[in-house]
Amino acid sequence: MNIVKKFRNFTFFGKMMLVYITFAVLPMILMTAYNYKQTSNILKEKSYQDMQQNMETAARSLGAFFQTYSTIMDLLYTNQAMYNYLSVDYTELSYWDMFYYIDKQLHNTISLIPGISRVSFYSSNKTLPQDNYYFYPKESLMEGFEDRAESKSGSAIAGGIVCKEDGNYIGLIQKMNHYSSGEIENFMVVMIDAEPVCELLFQKAGNRKLLLVDEEGKILAASNREETGSSLDGKLSGWKSVEGGGRGVALHMDDLPVICMSQDIGLGMKLFMIENQKSLLEEAGAVSRKILTIFVCSSLFVFVAIYIYSAKASARVGKVVYAARKLGDGEFDYVLEDMGKDEIGQIAVAFNLLNERIQILIRDNYEKKLLVKSSEMNLLQEQINPHFLYNALSVISSMALREGGKRTVESVKYLANFYRISLNKGRQVVSVQEELELLQNYMKIQKIRFEEVMDIAYEVDKEVLNYRTIKLLLQPLVENAIHHGMREEGILHIKVSIGQKGSRIVYTVEDDGLGIEPEKLERLRAELKHSQEGFGLKNVDIRVKLNYGERYGVSVDSVLGKGTCIRVEIPKRTAGQ
Repeated sequence: MNIVKKFRNFTFFGKMMLVYITFAVLPMILMTAYNYKQTSNILKEKSYQDMQQNMETAARSLGAFFQTYSTIMDLLYTNQAMYNYLSVDYTELSYWDMFYYIDKQLHNTISLIPGISRVSFYSSNKTLPQDNYYFYPKESLMEGFEDRAESKSGSAIAGGIVCKEDGNYIGLIQKMNHYSSGEIENFMVVMIDAEPVCELLFQKAGNRKLLLVDEEGKILAASNREETGSSLDGKLSGWKSVEGGGRGVALHMDDLPVICMSQDIGLGMKLFMIENQKSLLEEAGAVSRKILTIFVCSSLFVFVAIYIYSAKASARVGKVVYAARKLGDGEFDYVLEDMGKDEIGQIAVAFNLLNERIQILIRDNYEKKLLVKSSEMNLLQEQINPHFLYNALSVISSMALREGGKRTVESVKYLANFYRISLNKGRQVVSVQEELELLQNYMKIQKIRFEEVMDIAYEVDKEVLNYRTIKLLLQPLVENAIHHGMREEGILHIKVSIGQKGSRIVYTVEDDGLGIEPEKLERLRAELKHSQEGFGLKNVDIRVKLNYGERYGVSVDSVLGKGTCIRVEIPKRTAGQ
C-alpha cells in the first residue's frame, strides 16, 4: 500500500518515466540478455562444430600420411627371407648375402617413400654384425621403444621422438615376431622426418593449435614447430581426460583457459586440437557486442523520445493544474487555450465549460438573492407596515375597551397576535406549530368579518409540529381561497391540512368555491413555473424554491364550479438544519 501511495504522489512526468523504465527498459534488458545468451550459445556451438570438423579433417590427413608407413612396415614385417637373415647364427657363416639382400630391400623402400629417413633393426642375435646403420644391438633401443613394441604384439606403434641437430624424427617401431625363432628378438625402427608432419599440422591448424602426441604425452609434431619434442605433462593439465572424438574439454594450457579435443589416428598416436577460449568465443562476443550496441542505441532513442513526450505532456498537465489553482483562488475568468482533442485536450475543454458554468451559477445565485430581497419587500408591503399596525392597533384596543366594543377588542387582539408571530424578532423561520397559530389568528379575524358565509376546518398531523418552516406559507394560500372562491350565495368551506409524505411536509388548502377556468388555470401554472416575481401564490412559490430548491414549491388543481386545491411541499427540517 505504501508503494501505491508513493506512486500516486509522483509527478506526471515521474510516473511516465517510471512506467517506461519498468515496462520498456526492463523487458528490453531481459530480452537482450536472453538473446545475448542464446546467440552466445549458438555461436559457441558453431565454433565447437567447426573445431570438430577441422579436427576430423586433420585426423584423416594424418591417418592417410602414416598409413603409407604402416603399410611399408607390414610388408617388411611379413618378409620371411629378411626375418631369416636377421635370426640366423653367423658364427661360421658369411653375412654378405644378408647385407646385399637387406640393403637392396631397404634402398628400394626408402627411395619410394622419401619421408623415411632411415630403417634400422635392433636384434638380440649376438652373431649379427653391428654396422650402426642397419643393424644395432637390442640394448641400444631408445628408452621406452621396446616396451611400446611389446605392448602391441607385432603391430607398428609410435616409439617416440628423436631430436637431432639436423632435425626431429618420429620413430615407428614394430617387433618382428611373426615367425618364431627361439629366443631371438628383432625390432624394426623406421625414422620419419617430423618436418612434413609439422607442415601438415600447420596448414590444418588455422588459428588453433594441433599437437601429435604418443601414448606417454610426448609431442611428436606440432603446428608450432618449437613445441616438438616437449611433453604435455606440465603444459596441458588433465590432457589424459580428453577422450577421442569428444565435444571438447575445458582445460588450462600455460595458465590460459583452452578448449581441447583429441582423436586417435592409429599407431598409438593421438591428435590434439587446442583453442584458446577467448579466441573460440571471440565471434560470439563480437555479435553480442553488436546486440548490446543496438540495445543501448535503441534504449537511448526511446528514452529521448519518451522524455520529450513526457515533458510536453507534463507541461500540458501543468497548465491544467495551474488553471485549477487559479479556479481555487477565485479567478473564474481564467481560460485554457486549445490543447487538441486527446484526453488532456478534453479535460481542458471540460475545465473551461466548468469555469463558465460556475460563473453562470454565481450570477444566478446573485440574481436569486436579489429575488429573495424583492420577495421579502413584497411580503412586507403585503403586511402593510406591521410595526406601525402593531403599535396603532394596541392603542385602538385600549380605546375600544374603554368604550366597551367587545368585537373590536377581539379583532384587534387576534391581529396583534398575528403580527407578534409574524414579526418573530425578524426571523424568517418558525416552527410548524407557530405557522399554524399564525394562520389561526388570521382566520379568527376573517371569521368575525365573514361569520355567516365562511367555515374553516383543520386536519393536522401532530408529528410534524416541531419541524421548522419559513413563515407565512399558509396564510397567503387561505387568503387566496377566500378572495377567489367566495360565492355570492352560500357558505365557503375551507379545509387546511398539514401532513407528511416521506421526507416532506405537505401543506394543503382545499375549498369548494367557484373554482378556476381551465385557460386561467394554465396561465396560473405557467406563471408559477416561469415568472420571476409576483405576489400571493407566486411569492410563496419563489420563497419555497429559493430556500429549499427547485424540487419543492406550489402546485394548483381546480375544477370550475367545484373548488380549488393548493398544495405546498417543503423538506422536513429540525432546529439547526
